[in-house]
Amino acid sequence: MDGRAQQPEEFGTSFEAAFARLQVMLEMVCAGEGSWVERATVAVRRTLEFAVAEPEAATVLTKDALAQGAAGVARYERLMNYLAGLLEGGRAESPQGDELPPTTERTIAGGVATIVSNRVGRGRREGLLDLTPEIVQFVLTPYLGTEQAKRIAAADWPPSQPER
Repeated sequence: MDGRAQQPEEFGTSFEAAFARLQVMLEMVCAGEGSWVERATVAVRRTLEFAVAEPEAATVLTKDALAQGAAGVARYERLMNYLAGLLEGGRAESPQGDELPPTTERTIAGGVATIVSNRVGRGRREGLLDLTPEIVQFVLTPYLGTEQAKRIAAADWPPSQPER
């Protein structure tokens, strides 16, 4: 962003373009091979890479959306619902999937969005990638338990080779 307040129509266009880019990227990851855990781990990494590479888009999708009044909040809610929908597959991977609270996926999506927003908003986006193992563990823990999530999060960090 260039520091000036966006008009609602301009913001809507910016949000929709950023959301579309994020969706395409995540749908490619989620359509890939591997277990839900493997795809979720890659999706977290890609989402953080997206925020680092496109800080303006990350800001529009999070902090700016919430500052846009009812229309912006509705867009943010659509993003959270989309992300929560991607996480719902974790319930099938979890022995206690049926026992998880119905708000689990929304809570996880909101937590990750808050971390991204805070880091990018403070100009510390490069350090965001360093949080990948911690965020992967946060995402996986409700489904797999702390120890297994921690092992998976640390297994290939830093990545052995760049993934693009």
